[in-house]
Amino acid sequence: MADNVQVVPIEEPAVTATAAATATTTTTEPEAKSSDQMESQSDKPPVGMLVTIVNLCAIGVLPIFTFFLSLTLLGYAVWLLYMRSYACEDILGLPRVQTLASVGLLAVFVVSNAALFLRRKFPMPALVVMVVILLLMMFIGLAYAGVNEMQSRRFPATGRWFELKVMDDVNWNNIKSCVYDKGACNELFYQSPKEKPYNRRKMPPIKSGCCMPPETCNMDALNATFWYRRKDEGPPLETEVLYGGMGGILSDCELWRNDWSVLCYDCRSCKFGFIRSLRRKWWQLGVFLVVISILLLMSHLLIFLATFWEKFKGQQSS
Repeated sequence: MADNVQVVPIEEPAVTATAAATATTTTTEPEAKSSDQMESQSDKPPVGMLVTIVNLCAIGVLPIFTFFLSLTLLGYAVWLLYMRSYACEDILGLPRVQTLASVGLLAVFVVSNAALFLRRKFPMPALVVMVVILLLMMFIGLAYAGVNEMQSRRFPATGRWFELKVMDDVNWNNIKSCVYDKGACNELFYQSPKEKPYNRRKMPPIKSGCCMPPETCNMDALNATFWYRRKDEGPPLETEVLYGGMGGILSDCELWRNDWSVLCYDCRSCKFGFIRSLRRKWWQLGVFLVVISILLLMSHLLIFLATFWEKFKGQQSS
């Protein structure tokens, strides 16, 4: 009985080989999938880095840039407060306008930094307030710079306002007396230029307009304040004739006198010279207001967008 027993071989190694093969295939498939996923993720832009950059701009870069940009408002306001007034501009009340402009710049500086401080709690109200204030400031700057055609006599220190004020007879009589008392032509009288013709471009507008006849008169000069012409000068003209009385309006060449108290103080060139001497300061203020309002408007708008994006991503992550 023991000799007739047959031993049946066990095929376990084949089974184990197939199981190992299937195991290796199953393990290699997740690895291939994971490698494909990594490659696909590497092809996509990193969203987390973009969020980090936006948060960095919203928290640090843009607010710091806006703060330093608003410091120019503070510096210009202080400069306007301590800058000396031009001669005789107090007759037109310009020092008061200059003080109001300084106070306005200080107010914009305070409001701008308050909007930066409250941008997280009240982003939309802060943006609306800054847009309204900056657009108003840009409108005023355009008026001062002479770009805005909607200038009126009620808006002080603009080109149209200066012309209306200076061309007024009563105002000009006061301005003329002030310019004479300040000795605008004394320097030309005591220190006359030696070279002729005199370079008017290097002179202040008041001196070239009030102390010398216009170039179109073609007069010969003995010195900077004494000029010859072909016909006799005659006596100084009366005030009502100067301003277009019974004798009509005279030209600057006819109004010129070598009399030290007359010269060309009643000429239109003197009036426009006085206007040009005052307009430069307010033109510079207008250009500054336009440029700084555009920069602050763009900066606050970018801060609002960055803050809104930061809140949106925070809500999605939560």
